[in-house]
Amino acid sequence: MRVPSLLGCLLWLCFANVAMAQHPWQKSPKRSRESVERILGEIEPTEPSRDLHIVWVWGVDRNHAPGFHEYELVRDLFVDLLGNVPRVSVTTAEQFPSPEQWRQADLVVFYLQMNALNQQDFALMDSLLERGGGIVAIHAAMIHPGEEMANRFGLAWERGTTKWGVLPIPSKVNPRRPHGILDGMPRSLDLVDEVYWKLTGDVSELSILATSQAGPEFASTGPPTDDQLDGNDWPIIWTKEIGAGRVFGSIPGHNLFTFNDPYFRIILLRGMAWTMDQPFEPFEQLAIEGLELD
Repeated sequence: MRVPSLLGCLLWLCFANVAMAQHPWQKSPKRSRESVERILGEIEPTEPSRDLHIVWVWGVDRNHAPGFHEYELVRDLFVDLLGNVPRVSVTTAEQFPSPEQWRQADLVVFYLQMNALNQQDFALMDSLLERGGGIVAIHAAMIHPGEEMANRFGLAWERGTTKWGVLPIPSKVNPRRPHGILDGMPRSLDLVDEVYWKLTGDVSELSILATSQAGPEFASTGPPTDDQLDGNDWPIIWTKEIGAGRVFGSIPGHNLFTFNDPYFRIILLRGMAWTMDQPFEPFEQLAIEGLELD
């Protein structure tokens, strides 16, 4: 009988811990049609100002239970949604776009846990930003460690320092509401998701849209109590401008139902539009598409 190596046992324990990295008690928040319409206002059908090409980057997650880190399901959902916007085309890439996709892209959306990137990969990202393109990074995309990724995404994982746990409610919305992305949202935002904190990156280079305190680390059986919160304002949604390029980052995105929360959809779709220097209206209509609201 083969005896597993010490390294193999350690890897198994690591992956087993990740597989339990869940908050199964969380439920999707209820949104009324009235509350969503109050945020959006009256939407008139409009088109982007030019033809746009979006690349959606996805991966395969074998370490989370169904309902969490559903990269393929979210890919399919947003490819279908964005494909309904006039003058918008969408292609997909597993793990990382090809050089040709980078050349054609106006926006590259990363929703996956990324493999290690090399300098050629970072150069492709830089070329998009240099010509005024956009990048969106969602949740686990931030797990790629190091300053190189933080220089592009705004924040990224730092080995031995970054922590994760349940997202406390409420999160705080920046009252200045940079770029209008959170316009209409309440000052206290009740997104139901997960949070990372103590990421690496220069916060002074970010426009922080929303923040959250941190509570206990790791998986949870319920919301943190007030005495468990750390009192800090950790960025959870932000933008960054790099030369002519624009980046939108969101820590929320752990739960599949988050992508069917119209509040989160509004924020994400507006963030995508902002990175492409486009008005929000052609994309906002997708915030409630396919959803049943009270």
